[in-house]
Amino acid sequence: MVTSLIIFFLYLVAVIYLAGLALTDNSTQIRIKDVYMYSGTLALIGCISEVAVNSFCRTAFDSPLWIYQVTAVHQGDTSIFAFFQWSLYGYHLYFVQKKIQSFKVKHETTIFIFVLSVEALLLEIFVNISSSFFLNTLIFYYVPGDMGHLTTVFVFPVYILGGAILIEIFKRFSQDPIFFGNLSFSIAFIFVFLA
Repeated sequence: MVTSLIIFFLYLVAVIYLAGLALTDNSTQIRIKDVYMYSGTLALIGCISEVAVNSFCRTAFDSPLWIYQVTAVHQGDTSIFAFFQWSLYGYHLYFVQKKIQSFKVKHETTIFIFVLSVEALLLEIFVNISSSFFLNTLIFYYVPGDMGHLTTVFVFPVYILGGAILIEIFKRFSQDPIFFGNLSFSIAFIFVFLA
């Protein structure tokens, strides 16, 4: 399982890297410090939010929204693999935001939040279908079956809210991206690996 998980992760790295290349052109200025901060921030916010949202769902609806099936921690609300998965998504979001900024359109923030939310659902489907191939199981199983347990429309409002929060966090963290990248990765590591 460990070898398959490593191969699956390297596959995701390649896919996200190629997606980043597709989103950029020669004029795109890439700040490695900011990419690092985006990755760390998503590792932190993603893993902690998963536990918070699923805890809320258990309390309010007597059922979790999802259950991690691979390297699960925190009652299956998140996983060790999620630490890496969310980091990759942060890397990807950096390039998505750069692409949206390059259009110089009104309501850039609203567009970013909407794109993040729709894309997150699509990426969950992609990750789960891919994990079925590489690992013979879903990384996470959504309890609602509205989208084949690969994702659910019920998580869309969570991504909308999360996107709005992330915009503000990125603005503040960009003032010292290395510090906040290190801080985010450190807290996320403790939360996931030492839980």
